[in-house]
Amino acid sequence: MFNIGKCNICKQGLLEIVKDENSGKIYICCDECEAEWDCPKDVLSKKNGTRNKCGRIIYPTQEEVLEQRWEVDIYEHHN
Repeated sequence: MFNIGKCNICKQGLLEIVKDENSGKIYICCDECEAEWDCPKDVLSKKNGTRNKCGRIIYPTQEEVLEQRWEVDIYEHHN
């Protein structure tokens, strides 16, 4: 699993890189407060996150994460 750091909303959760199981869309979701953002740029600009916009999540592969070409530090973690 991959993340981009701590949530700036709840200050507790990890901002995980996740994938919507149905659409395949890769986005950012806090593992505590469940706020969602389309991309790291939205998180870092302190744009308000949404909730329940996407469906059931699965975790993307490292290759899928790298394909996003996001210009942000990405960390690997294990639950």
